[in-house]
Amino acid sequence: MNMFVSAMRLNDKIFTTIVLILLSALFSSSGVFTGVDRLIYEGMQWLHYEEASDSVVRLVSLPVTIATSVLLAILPLLWLPKLTPCKSLMVNFLYLIAVIFIVYAGAVLFRLWVRPSGALLAILLAYPVWRWRRLDSAQLFLDRELQNLRDELAALGMEQEEEVGVVNEDPLQYRISRVQLTAKHLRDLHKSRSDTLTFISHDIRAPLGAAMLLLDKFENNKYTERMERMITRAHAMAEGFLQASRAEMVNVNKFQELDMVSLTQQAVDDVYEIALAKQLQLSTQLPEDPLWVRGDFGLLLRAVSNVLLNAVKYSPDQSEVKVLMTSDAQSLTLKVIDQGPGIPAKKVTKIFKRFSRADGEHQAQEGSGLGLYFVNVTLRKHRGTVVAQSEEGRGATFIITLPLERRKINNPVDNERRALIPAMFSDSI
Repeated sequence: MNMFVSAMRLNDKIFTTIVLILLSALFSSSGVFTGVDRLIYEGMQWLHYEEASDSVVRLVSLPVTIATSVLLAILPLLWLPKLTPCKSLMVNFLYLIAVIFIVYAGAVLFRLWVRPSGALLAILLAYPVWRWRRLDSAQLFLDRELQNLRDELAALGMEQEEEVGVVNEDPLQYRISRVQLTAKHLRDLHKSRSDTLTFISHDIRAPLGAAMLLLDKFENNKYTERMERMITRAHAMAEGFLQASRAEMVNVNKFQELDMVSLTQQAVDDVYEIALAKQLQLSTQLPEDPLWVRGDFGLLLRAVSNVLLNAVKYSPDQSEVKVLMTSDAQSLTLKVIDQGPGIPAKKVTKIFKRFSRADGEHQAQEGSGLGLYFVNVTLRKHRGTVVAQSEEGRGATFIITLPLERRKINNPVDNERRALIPAMFSDSI
């Protein structure tokens, strides 16, 4: 889409340039606007009567006049694409006055008179021609994108309502009505997705959780372990899908400043018991001063915890997991380094996709395939990145980067909000 917009803007520039060249050449050579030239010349004589009477001002040739008019006429295209409509009008008006003074200066200083009517009239028309072309291109682009969006909505099963208004009455109002109608469909889709999340959150997870509890009350038989494993996996899938969807739908306008050093330390504390059971050493190197970012505390805590849980899960007993955090003027970098079996090279670039897992001899089979997808979605929502570096058999390093918040606020992390975040997460790969 960006290439299409760039090509459209280039076409608009070329079209406007050709029109201005033709107009300025036509106005300069036709002689229809000689009255404008005479008026400007008489004004020059009135302002500089003595200088004009002492020597003769020579009229430049027609080719030179046309070339000068064309050059002056196309110069507004240097700023018209970059400025707002109001600023474009103001700059064009000032440029028009500047051209008149340039013509005066040439007559007074060099005794050369370039008829300015062609250039001045083309400059006056530069803004209307450019805006007309841009508006026409914008309308075509809007119609194209709206039709594509409505086709996609129709493919999703959204009912197409009757068009509001008649195209021939007011094309602009018709397009506005189509935008409003499409926005309504998008809001309906968003509401439908929210309802689906509510359904998954309660009507699927609750029965699965109840089934897991009931299994513990019955006498064990040869099917109990298998049933428990299947129900646990289904529960993890529902939980992972729910959390990933919440990350995708988070409102970035509600992000707040938070300290990533404190958040990372809490994530390390949350996985400490699991690491202790495997006799793992958790080594942390975190800055002493806070590093402030703008984001959602719950999502970032879960994302960091997911990475830590994966490192702990796949690390061999009595090994070490390192957590390192550094920063520069623009961003912070968090590295989680384990000594596990590593990730096959062909799988490294795919592990952050939905339902993708690093299948291998040493990989656990109970993962949902949504843990690292959730991490990737969360980091992208926070204008950050997450990448994995690994060689099979030599461990893995997960690198998280986040932009620092420019406005540093020296307030503590909201402890009450932390208390609402569960310490253990089952959604890991």
